[in-house]
Amino acid sequence: MKNYFPFLFLAFLVFSCSGKKTPNGVLTQKEMVAVLWDMFRVDEFLTGYVLPADSMLNKKDQTIGYYEEVFKLHKIDKTTFQKSFTFYKNHPILMQEVLDSLNTRSTSPEFEQDKPVIKDSIRTKKMKATTVQ
Repeated sequence: MKNYFPFLFLAFLVFSCSGKKTPNGVLTQKEMVAVLWDMFRVDEFLTGYVLPADSMLNKKDQTIGYYEEVFKLHKIDKTTFQKSFTFYKNHPILMQEVLDSLNTRSTSPEFEQDKPVIKDSIRTKKMKATTVQ
């Protein structure tokens, strides 16, 4: 049994590392993270600014239109995204890595410039020192 352990360990290592390759027509993890990041930002924009401002808008139509713009930005189409999403959904370990990357990206100080800056005019004014008489 001891003679087989190194061989089994090596086989496990080879097969576990080879599982990270994506098939043709499927976005890599890095590409999937970028597309999902932009899609989440679209959702945040729509629910925070567009849809509350005009209740007559059709949420589904608006969302689809913006998603198509995201697909154009990343030079993919809807079927490529759906195929990729299905692939990652069927491979939970890879999907977890994608979601962890999204979480890291959302909390990274590098991406703080993406968040809107709200300035408080009262705090930015310099207060003059007054003397008590």
